[in-house]
Amino acid sequence: MTWTVTAVPPTELRTIWATVVPLLKPAVARSGGRVTMATLFSGLSERRYLLWVTYPADLTIRAAFVTRIAQYPARKLVAVDFAGGAGMPDWLASVSDTFRRYAADAGCSGVEMSGRAGWARVLGAYGWTQDFVVLTVDAASSGESS
Repeated sequence: MTWTVTAVPPTELRTIWATVVPLLKPAVARSGGRVTMATLFSGLSERRYLLWVTYPADLTIRAAFVTRIAQYPARKLVAVDFAGGAGMPDWLASVSDTFRRYAADAGCSGVEMSGRAGWARVLGAYGWTQDFVVLTVDAASSGESS
């Protein structure tokens, strides 16, 4: 099956938002309070983020992704900050290829993704590697183990 992976023009954001909210909501909920659906919509509207969708020939959106350009001191990457959907084995190769091409076209040296640990396992088949782990603690925490 052929999959289309495409960026959503900001002018179409309001039209498609209700469709992608259920796909992205679980990933946003795992952000540790860094982002809410409202702040994500605002960032997309202000073009700080870019929304992507993937669908087969029937045009039913099966997955959604949110990217941004991450400019580090020594490297520029496309960052996939949020991803969600159904049928991952069907579209994952197309998404990985599309984001690599987009990175090259945008003058980036690669693509990075943050998310659940399971992404490292499934993306490994497409040449992705796990660079590091991010750990957090609440400031109000006692710091003692239970």
